[in-house]
Amino acid sequence: MLIAFIPQKKVVKNLIKVRKIAGIKVKKNSGLRTPHITIIDNSYLDVKKVDKELKKIAKSISPFVAKIKGLDIFVVNQNLKIKKYKQSNSLIYMIKNNSSMNKFRRELLIKLNPLKTKERLRQWMEENPKMSKKGLANVEKYGTPFGLKKWKFHITMGLIPKEKQKEILNKIQKLNIQDSWDIDHFGLFVREKGWVLFRKYYFKSK
Repeated sequence: MLIAFIPQKKVVKNLIKVRKIAGIKVKKNSGLRTPHITIIDNSYLDVKKVDKELKKIAKSISPFVAKIKGLDIFVVNQNLKIKKYKQSNSLIYMIKNNSSMNKFRRELLIKLNPLKTKERLRQWMEENPKMSKKGLANVEKYGTPFGLKKWKFHITMGLIPKEKQKEILNKIQKLNIQDSWDIDHFGLFVREKGWVLFRKYYFKSK
């Protein structure tokens, strides 16, 4: 299951422009098709129980502001040890971390911890056989090799060839991508031939 912030339309328009310039084509069943800022990507036992917890948590959170930091490159093979990404890097839309976002993510991790399964860990072990013990320990805890302090909120644009990386970034720099928006809800996505939105959860009114 994927829990994520869903950007406003003005941000999505920028994403479409960036992907067009970078020549990134997104498949229908890809998790990238619906632009989102990942909070948690993990395996859980029962969607109904997760849904119940998320409803309760959403009612206790007030809206907060997200600020876009800019574009960056994530070296997939170097960071995750996945051989099939040797020739490509991931283009990502960085979001400035803030205390509200980090606190919200920690609360979700704690509340959903009793519901998680080992399925996500098995997936990571199959795809990343050379992952460090620390990375695997983090996957078991958080669903990702990156611990709480190293986690960076982002929107993944897609893969770009290493040899065209500089050229693509130079073109994108011409866009005005600095922006901010109020985050007042998040979504739960389930995998059904790609990620499908199960429900949106709105925060309490200010």
